[in-house]
Amino acid sequence: MTLASEHSARTIITQTESPVRLVRMDLFPVAMPLARPMKMSGVTIRHAENLFVRLEAADGSIGWGEAASAPTMTGETLWGMTAAAQLIWDAIKGCDARLHLDAVQRMQACIYGNTSAKSAVEMALVDLLGKACGISAGAIIGGRVRDTLEPMWMLGNATPKADIAEARAKHEEGYRFFKLKVGTKTIDNDIDTALGVRGAIGPDAKLCADANGGLSLADARRLIAEAQPAALLYLEQPLPAPALGDLAELNRLGILPIGIDEGIHSRGDIETHAARGAAAGVSLKLIKLGGMLATLDCAARAIELGLAINVAAKVAESSLASAAASHVAAALSDFDWGLSLTQIYLEHDPVLDPLRFADGTVAVPTGPGLGVNVDEDALRAYQVPVPR
Repeated sequence: MTLASEHSARTIITQTESPVRLVRMDLFPVAMPLARPMKMSGVTIRHAENLFVRLEAADGSIGWGEAASAPTMTGETLWGMTAAAQLIWDAIKGCDARLHLDAVQRMQACIYGNTSAKSAVEMALVDLLGKACGISAGAIIGGRVRDTLEPMWMLGNATPKADIAEARAKHEEGYRFFKLKVGTKTIDNDIDTALGVRGAIGPDAKLCADANGGLSLADARRLIAEAQPAALLYLEQPLPAPALGDLAELNRLGILPIGIDEGIHSRGDIETHAARGAAAGVSLKLIKLGGMLATLDCAARAIELGLAINVAAKVAESSLASAAASHVAAALSDFDWGLSLTQIYLEHDPVLDPLRFADGTVAVPTGPGLGVNVDEDALRAYQVPVPR
């Protein structure tokens, strides 16, 4: 992987004379309603239960981070993330944010797993450091090789007709990359939907499918064979994560590349899937890997192994976490399988300057830190009480 180097960012950080000491952390567990339910294999999401983290330094600098709870993906609940974040804070309070790599090492070492909580705190740390030094989060993590990104639109309706109609409408709005949720309808409906969506968006738009591990081997074979006219770019996680042998069998068919999401939680997972021939590409989420820096490290290894990459936020994170994912995606020179940003699925995005889509693209934020600012009043309206 090639990252655009910005030596000026390191110089600014190291030449800042005064320490940027972390003195306070506030946690905001929230439940934010989606604009409409998102149906996936095994679950229908109506609210995004996310943890927002606010870090403050002695000089008054503030940074924000966010992560979605995903019990079926990372094993973390909202309240488990809250407890883990408190332990992480005990390990990093008083740290000089200028030495952010040391703080990240401390948070990684202080508790096993809990990657969502780690990601939220690391995100807040990077945001705070960028704002304290007047530089972009992208500069802190290694720079950027692109200024705009082409996010995909997810289709997850109850009927083929609804998916096809939505695809047509979003294509008219400028979207040119779509992800179709499969494994929630009958296999016949999944095949019909894939073919119908292709007809609605034309031959040039990109279309992939994501089963979230919800297909049987027989149904996955049918989808791969019978949906060939839909020209899918890849099929993500057709089978449950432990089924590496069957995933490798599907990938070896050579008809449709197999992507892995739920099965990727570490650099080692990427290496295992590559060694077994069970993946042509991987989906990288900050909450699965433990933060922006860990995600970039995993991306570098995936590229070394010849795997395609998708960078994704979890359904649904606000423009805060989506901005972090955008900075990571913008740093990658090899970026084949698209970007999933999810603030667009929220009923209200609790950010003062949310990411904006225009002609199917989104600009990577350029301001200090993550480049967006949280609307704390709006956030408090979604806050949920900690159970006792």
